[in-house]
Amino acid sequence: MSIKISIVDPNAIKIALEARKTLDGNIMIMDHLHVDIVIDPKSRTIITYPKANLNEDAYETQNAYFSQLSSEGVILRDSIQSGNVFGSLQATYPNSSNEETNPLHVVLLTTKNFIKEEMGYMQMEKDYEDEVDEEYLDPTPEDSTELGEVPEEPKKGSITPYYVRNYLGGYFSY
Repeated sequence: MSIKISIVDPNAIKIALEARKTLDGNIMIMDHLHVDIVIDPKSRTIITYPKANLNEDAYETQNAYFSQLSSEGVILRDSIQSGNVFGSLQATYPNSSNEETNPLHVVLLTTKNFIKEEMGYMQMEKDYEDEVDEEYLDPTPEDSTELGEVPEEPKKGSITPYYVRNYLGGYFSY
C-alpha cells in the first residue's frame, strides 16, 4: 500500500515512492532492489536496511546513498554509523535554518532522486538475472543434451573412484 504525501504549496514538486507509514510515524521506502530506507521524522534519522539477500550490493548502495545525501548537504556527514541491526547504516539530518524549508521534504526528494538514478542499474541487474535464469531453465538445443546422448564410461576424469588418499600422503615420503 502506498501513501501520498501532499504539500499545500501548488508550486511544490510531486514525487511518487513506494512507501508505507509505520504505527509510530516512520516512513518506510521500499522502492530500491537492495535496501529499504526508513525515515524517522521525530529523531531526524535515516536508516537503511539490506533486503533479505544480504550481499556486497547492499553495502555499495548504502554507501552511495549516504554519500549523495552528504554531498548535497542533507545529512550530517559525521553522523553516518552502523545501526543496531546487522548490515544497517544510519545517519541524522539537521533542522533547516530556513523556516520555509521542511527537512523531511528535502530528504524525501533527495531519496527519490537517488532511486531514480539507480533505476537503470537495478533494471540491468534484473534483466541479467532473468537472462541467466532463462538459460538454466530453458537452454537452447546446442547448450543441452538429451538423456542417454552422452555415453557412460567406466572411468572419467583424473580422480580414481574409491581411492582414499591421505591429504598428508606426500609429507611422509621425505
